[in-house]
Amino acid sequence: MLVWARETARLSVESAAQRLHVGAAELEAWEHGQAGLTVAKLQNMADLYRRPLAAFFLSERPDVPERVRDFRRPWRAGQYPESPNLAAEIRRAEAQRENVLEILDLRDEAPSGMWRTPAAEHDMESYARVMLDEHALVKRPGPSGKPTDWFFYWSSALEEVGVLVVTATRVPSAEADGFSIAFDPVPVIAVNGGTHFNRRIFTLLHEYAHLLANTSALCDLHEDSRTPRDVDRLEVECNRIAAEILVPSAKFATRPIVTQASKNQENWPLATLREEARVWGVSPEVILRKLVTHQRASKSFYDAWRDARSEDDRYSSGSDARANGGGDGLRTKVRNLGKGYVRSVVGALSEGYLTTYETSNMLNAKVDQIPKMLARARVPEVD
Repeated sequence: MLVWARETARLSVESAAQRLHVGAAELEAWEHGQAGLTVAKLQNMADLYRRPLAAFFLSERPDVPERVRDFRRPWRAGQYPESPNLAAEIRRAEAQRENVLEILDLRDEAPSGMWRTPAAEHDMESYARVMLDEHALVKRPGPSGKPTDWFFYWSSALEEVGVLVVTATRVPSAEADGFSIAFDPVPVIAVNGGTHFNRRIFTLLHEYAHLLANTSALCDLHEDSRTPRDVDRLEVECNRIAAEILVPSAKFATRPIVTQASKNQENWPLATLREEARVWGVSPEVILRKLVTHQRASKSFYDAWRDARSEDDRYSSGSDARANGGGDGLRTKVRNLGKGYVRSVVGALSEGYLTTYETSNMLNAKVDQIPKMLARARVPEVD
């Protein structure tokens, strides 16, 4: 069980020993059943591996199926194997999902399931877009909206139709943009909190496309469809679906940026892309991708532009500034857990289905923080 906990935490013997402040040989000895492991040291392991102490006393390893398939490019998967922080965030998302299922069971309430599109639906993107537009908790932000406003617009809609949306922390942006867990009846989407909000918005819809395809995925949102790998083709298709939901082709085709441009134009100023991006609440990169689809920019120009531009150029629409929140730790906690999740848990407390102790555990918060977290979960703009 010690080996299982360490391996599932994605830690080597050397790395785990260093963090536990013990020798690697000593840790290996404990893992082989030799004496010397105290309860205090075992508790340190539980904290490091993010497992309950009782897990070490199971008689055999739990039979855990593969949760998230790696859809990243091979070089990225090789350079950034699933890190301990990413493994912990996936387990955290699964634990939150179990809490949601428990609350639904206590309420004797069936999961929404509205996030699915009908099997016979041919225009899946239009159906999904209309459904999400109808269930968002705020009005569509428009050109003056900030990326945080747009993120809440789409994330609240997904939460309302039955998807658990969380934000992963302490995961390098180079490792992954997000992941999805396509488990019925409550699927999960996680976005990387270390990326730009416009990037998170696209990741949110990209992972939703994975849910519609019934695939759990760890993604880097790449565009290489020329390889023989099925995962690469699916990644590109999920990018297309996300772009179509965010920027519907029929409406985009009537915009001046399309009607007044020449075919496969090779000169697209960043200011022009940003101006159009603000109309749709997306990044300049998404707009350039749509221009390729509408044959107003060449694929070669798009690929070269992505490689040459900084992250700020690719993702910032120029409407990102906001007042400094003063380092509000609860705001960050609510963002990471997901506003819909916080509202659901606190709602179950107010309805008498959960005790304050259970609520505190589900939110990983002190009891006196619960009302403050609920207040922040009701505010559209959170970063």
